Amino acid sequence: AKYVFEALRKAGVKTAVVSNFDTRLRPLLQALNCDHWFDAVAVSAEVAAEKPNPTIFLKACEFLGVKPEEAVHIGDDRRNDLWGARDAGCDAWLWGSDVYSFKEVAERIGVKV
Repeated sequence: AKYVFEALRKAGVKTAVVSNFDTRLRPLLQALNCDHWFDAVAVSAEVAAEKPNPTIFLKACEFLGVKPEEAVHIGDDRRNDLWGARDAGCDAWLWGSDVYSFKEVAERIGVKV
């Protein structure tokens, strides 16, 4: 994952975490030493909307400074991740069905790892 996120950053791709979690997420990402991989974090407890509500995806796009149609969300739950992101106007891929690895995600958006 580290090499993929480095390649994405080098290519200028912005990344975000969109999560139905609480305020412990940011310290958790720091403890895992992966917080620097993400340009934004949209946490349901902070944006007052949970997936599949399109608001959380729109907030993530706002934080990144991108339009929803310029974003793709990768998640593992058909209802919360696919339907929610698509209702917000984002593309969405299901982990384990549409994509199987971080490298495949990068390649699908045109970033060589």
